[in-house]
Amino acid sequence: MTESQPSNLRQFKRVARAVLPPVLPSAYFRLRDRFRGAGPAEWEYLPDGWPEESPSVRGWNSQSVLDAQVATWDEFLAAQRSTAPVGLSRGPDGASTFNDELHNTVMSFAYVLARAAGGRKRLSMLDWGGGIGAYYVFASTLLPDLKLDYYCCELPLLADGGRRLLPAATFYADEETALARHYDFVMASSSIHYSRDWRATLKRLAAVTDGYLYVTRLPVVDRAPSFVVLQRPYRYGYQTEYPGWFINRDEFLGAAADLGLTLLKEFLIWERPIVRNAPEAADYRGFLFCATGR
Repeated sequence: MTESQPSNLRQFKRVARAVLPPVLPSAYFRLRDRFRGAGPAEWEYLPDGWPEESPSVRGWNSQSVLDAQVATWDEFLAAQRSTAPVGLSRGPDGASTFNDELHNTVMSFAYVLARAAGGRKRLSMLDWGGGIGAYYVFASTLLPDLKLDYYCCELPLLADGGRRLLPAATFYADEETALARHYDFVMASSSIHYSRDWRATLKRLAAVTDGYLYVTRLPVVDRAPSFVVLQRPYRYGYQTEYPGWFINRDEFLGAAADLGLTLLKEFLIWERPIVRNAPEAADYRGFLFCATGR
């Protein structure tokens, strides 16, 4: 690092804070890391596919993930109960901010939930990989007249945290228990692609769906075959790493069709991570299916 770089970095920070929209923080961090000579990149392409179990890949069942989500929970609840926009999320500096990306994600969910309810007053929902239950809060505030029987299947630490924060909801840490019954509506938000065998996970969710299945925040590519990446989300307070798929859109839709799922609507989520040397950049999408003939 040359002597001029620290002052250049400080100047860049000031400019970035003034002109960069909240939905584009990653551009700032990529340029910042060039100044700093930072360590491993947040995203890494894994050309050899899904990694074997290793202490260097700790996964989602991390106390740091729970702590980061709980840290802004009260602020999150207050925002949902107010007239403020729904797009409140924890930023990479630990502070909470509103952004169009999350607003788009949540309002798409509200549309899907309303369609799944179809005028009914009560609905059962499985949230696959739903963290500590944010979507239960979104549903309760955006569709307050809907009686939602909310079930969430998560890893043990997050499931335990969800039980403490939302006693009215049901949290499962065991997949077999969660999949032992059927649901009117099943949602997997930013979760299916973290399964080593994503096709098997999709099949299991389709099997317990009596009405609608919504897979959202799914990273898809159009040309390259599905491939694996690794994310190190340290700047969000998650002191862990996890692999995930960037899934070929045609592969995904073909797998869904083979399970008897009919695509009703596709959604743009507006997430687009930059992964060096990856075969193709991924867009995050949402896909609403109905379970044909059920």
